[in-house]
Amino acid sequence: MLGPEITHTGKVYLVGAGPGDIGLVTVKGRDLLATCDLIVYDNLFNSSLLGYAGVGCELVDVGKIPGRHTLDQAEINQILVEQARSGKTIVRLKGGDPSVFGRCGEEMTALDAAGVSYELVPGVTAALGCAAYAGIPLTDRDYGSSISFLTGHEDVEKESLRINFGKFAAAGGTLCVYMGMGKLEEIVEKLIAGGLSGDKPSAIVSNGTLPTQRKVLGPLGELVDLARSEGLESPAVIFVGNAVGLAGKNQWFEERPFFGRRFVVTRPKGQSSSLKGMLENLGAEVLELPLIRILPSEDRNLVTEAFAGIATYEWIVFTSANGAREFFRLFFKAFEDIRSFGPMRVACVGEATAAIVRSYNLQVELVPLVSTAEDLARSLIASDSLDSANVLVVTGNRNREVLVELLETVGRAIVDTFPVYGTDFADVVEARNLPDFLRRGADAVIFNSSSAALSYVEQEEDLKLEDGATEPLLCSMGPQTSKTLRENGLKVGIEAETPSLEAVVDCLLKKFGRSS
Repeated sequence: MLGPEITHTGKVYLVGAGPGDIGLVTVKGRDLLATCDLIVYDNLFNSSLLGYAGVGCELVDVGKIPGRHTLDQAEINQILVEQARSGKTIVRLKGGDPSVFGRCGEEMTALDAAGVSYELVPGVTAALGCAAYAGIPLTDRDYGSSISFLTGHEDVEKESLRINFGKFAAAGGTLCVYMGMGKLEEIVEKLIAGGLSGDKPSAIVSNGTLPTQRKVLGPLGELVDLARSEGLESPAVIFVGNAVGLAGKNQWFEERPFFGRRFVVTRPKGQSSSLKGMLENLGAEVLELPLIRILPSEDRNLVTEAFAGIATYEWIVFTSANGAREFFRLFFKAFEDIRSFGPMRVACVGEATAAIVRSYNLQVELVPLVSTAEDLARSLIASDSLDSANVLVVTGNRNREVLVELLETVGRAIVDTFPVYGTDFADVVEARNLPDFLRRGADAVIFNSSSAALSYVEQEEDLKLEDGATEPLLCSMGPQTSKTLRENGLKVGIEAETPSLEAVVDCLLKKFGRSS
């Protein structure tokens, strides 16, 4: 029998977030996150995926957390139906694959009954992801040609196992048991009672595909003791079968130099991806605590004045990547054609800033070897092109005056400053990763600017760690940031040799990296 006719403009996408590693979400799933109106998400997924949400996207947390009133499945179904009927495009985000122990069927039934259109977007289910990142093969033509996905706990309110594990023990192949840590001892007993040898190869992977991944491998009869000795907790997947015994010696995931380390990045929201990606690729867990925010310039008279005389400048100097981004945003509001930029020569404080300028097919003539205001000024002075030259310095509201002073006094240039953006303290209480940081701490907090350091000092009360949390070292990108930290009574644990993201990663590797 056909269900109700679908007449509503909204649509629900049941999307698998994968097992944890943000890189394991599908391209389609990531694109939907960027374009949908509403994300309804569970607990067991990498919250960094919410960073893909578009501007104005509403986020609704329906995950189950102890001590907090949570929505039951009927209430979640109601949200999906009502929001879709209002015309919204909704991503229902679930850890792993939505159709594998994700209650996907219940939500599909509710949407069918309400006549709401939906699609399933599969994800990497936990068993596949955890096994791969732990180096465990799930099948082998000689040792195991079948896989069974089982749940050790179909419903959090059930107190006893309902699956006949003895039956599956007799079936052979590889058993992958989800949500089984709370019943691990009982599961092992029933598998052995069902005919499996206590020597059967087995493993547990906890927090699989994440920098906090931990695992044990051993005989089935010793699995409970191994899990206890290593302190393994949920979420975890239990693997049992002869193919598990073929696990390789190459621990590619766990042998990365920063595996097991936690770092905090403090760059503005939306600008931490480069550093975060570099650290995560080396195995680190990265928390984002934006301490500053970038505010566009609101001085329309200043903007009008600067662009009215744009063709009179011989040099334009970009002192930051933020300044370059905001300058060109304003430029293309005033002009339609890049040729209106004129014949100015371009200098940039560093390669990251220069890359933004080059993206508009403009040549950058000067980038100092060291990315500081002093070195930028010295390089410009050494060009012997400043005497009586008109120079436009694109800045923010907290830029140091040393650059302008050197250009005017030593270089004898005629300098105009153009503050195209402002830097303000961001409220750290609003940071999604703050509770995690307060509970567990980190190995290092990374400061890319004096502004971030001052914001940290200003909000120190909100950043007090709980007892037992790891006290982080403070890592500075350069001497000026280090000076700001020390002037405010804070100890600098690490300082990059040069003010660049690469140098920050290098100094962290020297301090925390494990040898390969």
